[in-house]
Amino acid sequence: MKLLLIIGTLAFILLLIYMRLRPYIIMARRMFGMAQGVNRAVRNGAASSTQPGGADDHLLRCASCGTWIPSSRAIKLRSSNIAYCSHACLENAAEGTKRKAAG
Repeated sequence: MKLLLIIGTLAFILLLIYMRLRPYIIMARRMFGMAQGVNRAVRNGAASSTQPGGADDHLLRCASCGTWIPSSRAIKLRSSNIAYCSHACLENAAEGTKRKAAG
């Protein structure tokens, strides 16, 4: 009976200690999880910097509206070096050249 009472008392003390340390344990888990996430992002970021949309992506100006856009999102014509930000700007530029040719 004494052994059962001692084990119960120790279990209760360990439970109290765990309850007091639980917020710190949770915080440590979050910090380690964040560190792992940063490590993954750094590894993936190094691979994606050479892909379109990475750090090497430069800005181009839309020939129709003048908006600056990343070169990976630009719509370029094969025959020239002109870039557009959207299909609507491309169509507006095409209509403008048709009007100039007709006028």
